Amino acid sequence: MNVFEAIDYSRRELSQNQFDANIRVGLEAELLLAFVLKQRREWLHTWWDNEIQESSFDELSDCIARRLMGEPLEYIIGKTSFYGEEFYVDKRVLIPRTETEILVEKVLSLITDKRIKYVGEIGIGSGVISIMLALLCPSILINATDISMQAIEVAKINISRFATHSNNLKKRIKLISTDLFEGVDEIPELLISNPPYIANNYPLSKNVLFEPSEALFGGICGDEVIKRVIDFAKSKRISFLACEIGYDQKKSLEAYLSKNTYEAFFYQDLNGLDRGFVAQFRN
Repeated sequence: MNVFEAIDYSRRELSQNQFDANIRVGLEAELLLAFVLKQRREWLHTWWDNEIQESSFDELSDCIARRLMGEPLEYIIGKTSFYGEEFYVDKRVLIPRTETEILVEKVLSLITDKRIKYVGEIGIGSGVISIMLALLCPSILINATDISMQAIEVAKINISRFATHSNNLKKRIKLISTDLFEGVDEIPELLISNPPYIANNYPLSKNVLFEPSEALFGGICGDEVIKRVIDFAKSKRISFLACEIGYDQKKSLEAYLSKNTYEAFFYQDLNGLDRGFVAQFRN
């Protein structure tokens, strides 16, 4: 079997999936084969008539079987794209979503406009938010926390991948395993969080259920963790707060922020759904 035939086989197999009608069959077939062959996807189009080894075909078949069981592609190939960069991910962390790139954009503008130097992130996960901010804002220092030590380990992998002598990422991003921001002495000027915000009983698709539940579910209503973040920010009089939220949580969080003396601007995602806020503390 050559590369072309392996791609065709993968497409036919993946088209039988019963968990996602919008699965990108052609793209995923190529990504899985490129992963198995340890090549870039573009290589496949140049060397389409190359024969592949039987062991590689067996590995490809295993990957397809995992995908047909609903396991996310990103976990199978061990990587995902975020803000134009490639990050390592596995089952220990939530897979970064495109919506979170908007949070990064909003925060970047805020850091620039207010000349913020000290940043905190609650729930670093794979590290994509803190790493992108540190790369794009070379003067900031970040304390990033996560309640999951396993997530911290994944963040370390990604920080190491992007760290250079000039950007000094390993020293500029400090990782702490704790609940919220407990035990962190430094009070940031800006606190960021993409916390779990899905209601406990909300029905999720099969592939999403492969992701860590503690990174998905935020409580009975879904916004409980976000409100804890707001409470903490107010208790420390943190000047700026930015969070991603669920599409149906704006009304309750707008009132809660106002009650806690935060003036908030809410933004929408590319589908026009409420997806987050940037807030400023008012004395």
